[in-house]
Amino acid sequence: MARIVQAVNVYGPKLQLNPTAQLAQVADWMAMRTGLNKSEVMMVLQELSESTLYFNNQGTPVKLPGVGTFTPSIKREGKLKINFRADTALRNGINAPGAYSGQVRNKNRISLDNAGYKELWDADHPDDPLDV
Repeated sequence: MARIVQAVNVYGPKLQLNPTAQLAQVADWMAMRTGLNKSEVMMVLQELSESTLYFNNQGTPVKLPGVGTFTPSIKREGKLKINFRADTALRNGINAPGAYSGQVRNKNRISLDNAGYKELWDADHPDDPLDV
């Protein structure tokens, strides 16, 4: 029997992502907004990465208001990693009414309940009904 997570992955709403904005594109945008030149913005962004690594390597979390907090952690096998927790303003900003202008696939299925997913799944997979 199929599980609800399978049906949501197939039929649920998904964001249609554009190509990733690279450093030069972000620097151009920030330079346009700040009056700094592109090379200054690029240098600051690159140093931001280096400073975050420097402090995290000392066991010091880095909090950037409006962006979030970067915190070092360790897995049980000893591998170090950096966790990122987005700032509340950043999380809220993407959910502000009318803020998101990208494309959403299966937008008509936002808030579809389990019974709706079962109906879609079972119609396409009669030999593997959805267990809800």
